[in-house]
Amino acid sequence: MKVSFLVLIGLFIISINSFAADRYQTILSRMDTLHNKYPATTEIFSIGTNDDGVEIKAMRISTSPTQVDPKKIGHIVVATHHGNELGAAEFTMKFIEDLLTRYDSDEIYKGKLGETEWSMIPVLNISGYNAANRYEHGSDPNRDYPGPCISGNGGSLKSIRTLMDFMKQRIYVGSLTVHGYVGSLTYPWGVSTSNTHSEDHNAFEKITAKAAQFNGYTVGTSTDIVYACDGAYEDYAYWKFGMWSLLLELKNGNSEDIRTTSAAITAYYDQLDASPSTHHALNGQCTRSLKPDLHNE
Repeated sequence: MKVSFLVLIGLFIISINSFAADRYQTILSRMDTLHNKYPATTEIFSIGTNDDGVEIKAMRISTSPTQVDPKKIGHIVVATHHGNELGAAEFTMKFIEDLLTRYDSDEIYKGKLGETEWSMIPVLNISGYNAANRYEHGSDPNRDYPGPCISGNGGSLKSIRTLMDFMKQRIYVGSLTVHGYVGSLTYPWGVSTSNTHSEDHNAFEKITAKAAQFNGYTVGTSTDIVYACDGAYEDYAYWKFGMWSLLLELKNGNSEDIRTTSAAITAYYDQLDASPSTHHALNGQCTRSLKPDLHNE
């Protein structure tokens, strides 16, 4: 009886571990399903590998998806820096589905949609996602970027170096990174600075306020709404490239939250200019007197 019980416990543990290992594979299977459904507007590709040698897969969405078209307006979505925020990947897959539905409708002939190219990365921290662990090999991926208030070049993790290299390959206008769970749409600055308002503050404030009408989220700078953190993707994308960079903190990640927030992010991107910001340098002083980085968002 005792041996049988131990065998059952062992099988249960193996089953749990197998489910975790299959989590990223499930995302890849869902991407394949969407590609098969929308072959004319999607392409699945690798942006490179992580420290485990695993390919980080992305989906390109465009009217000509088989190769990069630098003449199109570029947008990028990067989700799941933190592997325990499982809702980030779910949101990104929903946003992809909603976007492909738009491409498959007469919306393709309206506005800027037909002139836009999207790069979608549902899971950046693959090992963390499979284990529902915030960290990747003991490091916080969303503190591994260069920034105006941090020394060094960042990129201690290969996944981050891979993404930074990928971001140089074309001009991106809009950027979204997906986290949880605060219920907010925030924008630069999110670094340790005495002046959290960028030169684009008024534009960010107007755009996010309109987007938040769809889900009722709080809007503002990342430092003011969440807390200051240096080395994060959202500030790197703005500081380095001038991307109109948004940090999405899902509220709870349930189906209704994801549905309304997909509409909010659609409204965000639809309002963006056709080019990045040209005045994205930090004006304030870097300071360490702000509330601490709790490493929980």
